[in-house]
Amino acid sequence: MPTPELNLRPQLREWLLNTGSLTERLQALTSHFSLELLGQREMPMAASEKRLLLNNEQQLWQIREVLLQGDHKDWVFARSIIPSALCNSKWANLGTQPLGQRIFNDPSFVRSGFEIGTLKYHPLSGKAFGTNETCWARRSKFMIEQYELIVAEAFLPNAPCYE
Repeated sequence: MPTPELNLRPQLREWLLNTGSLTERLQALTSHFSLELLGQREMPMAASEKRLLLNNEQQLWQIREVLLQGDHKDWVFARSIIPSALCNSKWANLGTQPLGQRIFNDPSFVRSGFEIGTLKYHPLSGKAFGTNETCWARRSKFMIEQYELIVAEAFLPNAPCYE
């Protein structure tokens, strides 16, 4: 997901570059927010994810995928790459709790800059987006203690950032 020159509407740009909790921001926009856990398990990473993580061969990783929904609509698809050691200790009971609640309530987390790009295919259906439809996504790395993790967020067509 290369970072293109960001010649965007100010509102979309602000959504993509905002360093606060995306979950909290979405929750504030609706009286009906939900997180659907699509899955979390040890599985191979994509090549682009491996390149971001310094010690990618020295530990096991879990991939967590969720949908953040508001007003019964899919707003954001999120994919996180988390060290299994962290999932089996500090985050053993994460379940359907938003990852952002853990990260943004712990001041020892440090976030990298964002990679921003567009997606050609819907992350859930795999269908190509139409020529008039653009789905923006961002990805960043977090550090805590000796751990690194990646959080990628795809703003789906119904996301409030496009309004």
